Amino acid sequence: MVSVGIDFGTTNSSVAMAGKGEPNLINVEGSSVTIPTAMYFISPSEVYFGRDAIRRYTENETAGRFMRSIKRILGTSLMKGPGTQIGRDTMKFDKIIETFVRHLKEKIDMAAGVDVENVVMGRPVHFRDNDPEGDKKAEDELRKIAKNAGFKNIEFQYEPIAAAFAHERLLNSEKLAAVIDIGGGTSDFTIIRLSPMRRNYLDRSSDVLSNTGVRVGGNDFDKSLSLKSFMPTFGMGTEIGGKLGAHDKILPMPTSPYFSLSTWNEVNDLYNFKSLNQIKKYLFSSQSPEKVARLLEIVEGRLGHKNLNYAEDAKIKLSDEDKVKMVLDFLSDKPIININRVEFNDAIESNVEKIQASISECIKQAGVKAHDINLVILTGGSTEIPYVSEITRANFPKAELSASDRLSSVGLGLAYDSVRRFQPPLNIKQVFRSR
Repeated sequence: MVSVGIDFGTTNSSVAMAGKGEPNLINVEGSSVTIPTAMYFISPSEVYFGRDAIRRYTENETAGRFMRSIKRILGTSLMKGPGTQIGRDTMKFDKIIETFVRHLKEKIDMAAGVDVENVVMGRPVHFRDNDPEGDKKAEDELRKIAKNAGFKNIEFQYEPIAAAFAHERLLNSEKLAAVIDIGGGTSDFTIIRLSPMRRNYLDRSSDVLSNTGVRVGGNDFDKSLSLKSFMPTFGMGTEIGGKLGAHDKILPMPTSPYFSLSTWNEVNDLYNFKSLNQIKKYLFSSQSPEKVARLLEIVEGRLGHKNLNYAEDAKIKLSDEDKVKMVLDFLSDKPIININRVEFNDAIESNVEKIQASISECIKQAGVKAHDINLVILTGGSTEIPYVSEITRANFPKAELSASDRLSSVGLGLAYDSVRRFQPPLNIKQVFRSR
């Protein structure tokens, strides 16, 4: 029997398969075991995925509709709304997400040579912060999407627990582990006992000491950096008014277009006549017209995702470099933005504070001390950010750090979990052999 684990991520996704030997990751885009969770629609029936979607959008922004961070829509009011414009048609968001999951299903069936029915889907500890009803709704929506995409038997596992299961196969002794999973849309944390003696047990609930999570991730770091370092170049923080005489008051430039432009799943909201017309009015009365003209150029040219790509690139470079120089060569006057790591740390400080609070709560709920943790498993690309790494080391000073397979360990762990769930006879034999 073949079963799979799907890590449907906000930024990247991966798939691992079980049933033919040890679970293993499968290629989901060319020779890569990860695929960016991105789509580029020309029409509802013509759509491109992953790196191919990013490349096609970058080369021809105005021809279609580019979408990223679609996972963050789950559990929101948008899922019940009329949908969004795709070409000349309107497409509901559940169908948009289903399109991506169905694409993964096609890759799975091709690799397996059969129609795979059994899947464990990864999920964050909280789809929605402080919203149990919205959290349940998000899982129910994803379950329905997976079923409509072709799966029959669908289970869920917390993503940090899955990452722990992936690492457990490498251990030769018991460890008390903390999993730090910082993805594109959420940060999730787990304190768990790992042991080569127990890895095949069907019920691992007693080994999981605590789970916490917060809806903060790499996309939020992009947003914070964009708002602090990029948006002032487009007029954020400037003033409008004072050009029609004494009765025309000078006011701060409204911030709403800048927040939309800095949020992956809201960029497309600016591409409409009303927003465009409003920005033209701002330009007319702007005290800094050269900056607001750049904002207008971005919206007119539908260059918002390209700008966020530059912000994301700056974030990644600042993980290795103390300062970066970003030339925004997609704009006519090619403005230059210089950013240093201190500025980046300042931009994301409130996000990191939320992460710190969630880690502290996870330790408290587990009923252990931080120095009892002897293994920390890092997963998710944003764990590479130095500020985040510093927080992790400060929380667990005596622990060994493991950071292998940051982008694919969750998918592999979900496949190991699928063996426990969908192939129990095999596991029962393994459990008795291991005792």
